[in-house]
Amino acid sequence: MYKKILSILSRNLICFGSRTRHKYERIVQCLSLSMIVVASGLCISIPFFPCLKIEGPKRYTDLENSFYKQDLEHLCSTVVREKPWKYIVIHHSATPKGNAARFDYYHRKERKWEYGLAYHFVIGNGSFSGDGEIEVGERWKKQIHGAHTANMDCNRVAIGICLVGDFENGGAPTENQIDSLVRLMQYLSRKYTIASSDIMQHKQVHQKCTACPGKNFPFAEVKTRLLQIASKRNSHSQEL
Repeated sequence: MYKKILSILSRNLICFGSRTRHKYERIVQCLSLSMIVVASGLCISIPFFPCLKIEGPKRYTDLENSFYKQDLEHLCSTVVREKPWKYIVIHHSATPKGNAARFDYYHRKERKWEYGLAYHFVIGNGSFSGDGEIEVGERWKKQIHGAHTANMDCNRVAIGICLVGDFENGGAPTENQIDSLVRLMQYLSRKYTIASSDIMQHKQVHQKCTACPGKNFPFAEVKTRLLQIASKRNSHSQEL
């Protein structure tokens, strides 16, 4: 393309110097020549500015994600009288893939637990359920104690939430999982008046040693986001 532009430019220069034209024709020629020079300058300059990128329309995946529209009030409804829950305990599945049904099968058939799935809630990572999808276990629907820690006293009063993934061996929760976890815990903590200090990681429970939910789980970030939500809500209430 550059050769074609230079060729046109050369021909115009030669014609301009070797022929005598009417003054109006020479004005038109000068204008044409100027336009060619400007156009060629723009074409040549673009490759030298790699930082100038043409961006396509942004995809607002958060808005497109149907799991963000889950109605927590409906999702967390129970078929029996609710228990006075006092704690929330966060877990990871320690597996790269999974969902509530698969974990329930393992806990019921392999671990021989009568009530199956050890957790009350499971948050998917996009493997066998949606990325950020909150699944509700039968233990929650029937308000049965969990089996998610080795401390039975804790299980009786603690809501167990498991995020699918192995956050100890290189993995990390997705942003959708964190968003859903924060929303779910914010809802549950308000509903049952659970203090921020009573929201903990599995490894913080007094029991046998465990790394759950793994060294890559951003617990500090989650707690900060919960506190920010609570602070904004309090400020709004005071304004009212």
